[in-house]
Amino acid sequence: MKILSFILITILALSSFASEKKFGTGADFSEAKPMSEIMKNPEAHIGKEVTVSGTIVDVCAKRGCWVQLTSDYKDEKVRVKVKDGEIIFPLDSRGKKAAAKGEFKKLDMDLEQTKKYLEHIAEENKKKFDPASVKEPMVVYQVQATGAVVQD
Repeated sequence: MKILSFILITILALSSFASEKKFGTGADFSEAKPMSEIMKNPEAHIGKEVTVSGTIVDVCAKRGCWVQLTSDYKDEKVRVKVKDGEIIFPLDSRGKKAAAKGEFKKLDMDLEQTKKYLEHIAEENKKKFDPASVKEPMVVYQVQATGAVVQD
């Protein structure tokens, strides 16, 4: 009976570990920094390597070259961008937990750049876009990732 209990406990313990799929150089969930901590002073993190984690809520439908992760920061999302073709995030990654590691960047856009950026995002997601709806420039913070892991 003791052996059977030990086997059952071992099976349950092993099944609680999610398998992970590594992309690029990978990333480690234990090294992830909360976005709320990064966004307290984002300028201090620009150009530095960070690891972030969250649930994937969106994936680039065109090339799989970016994902958006949930964040603990004011209901915002963290954009994780990779070099086109080097890492391809599968569309079925939506809803899965992920961690990504890379350089924290600031995209400080003027109004025209903002319109082009939003138009590009809409095009990738096959959504309509009205440039006249954009009235102000935007700043986007993102992780230029060299690696990520996605839990199955």
